[in-house]
Amino acid sequence: MPDVDLKSEIIAYKAERDLEQRRAVQRVALLCNAGIDLDHLAKTGEAGRRLIVKRLRRLLERERIRGAMRHWSYDLNRHIALKQALDEFCPDEIQARKTKPAPVRRRFRSVSR
Repeated sequence: MPDVDLKSEIIAYKAERDLEQRRAVQRVALLCNAGIDLDHLAKTGEAGRRLIVKRLRRLLERERIRGAMRHWSYDLNRHIALKQALDEFCPDEIQARKTKPAPVRRRFRSVSR
């Protein structure tokens, strides 16, 4: 029985360590890419959170535009980091996107005379 408890504790510790590592990487990416210091803004409360979300949405939209226009400064890693940070701050929006039905694609008939 002690082996089972020890194994479950090892698994829980590794999962917690991986989560902490992902959050640390995300903090560094946000600080480098967007100039957002999460530790400082976490102390500001709800107003700081809204400011972070608004700024992340704007930065993500700008990065999407760069990608769509195939601009030389587009960086997929920056795009992914911004998206993950936004998902971290707005987990309810992730569920809304998953349950949203896909748009209906319309097929246009070719006009032949």
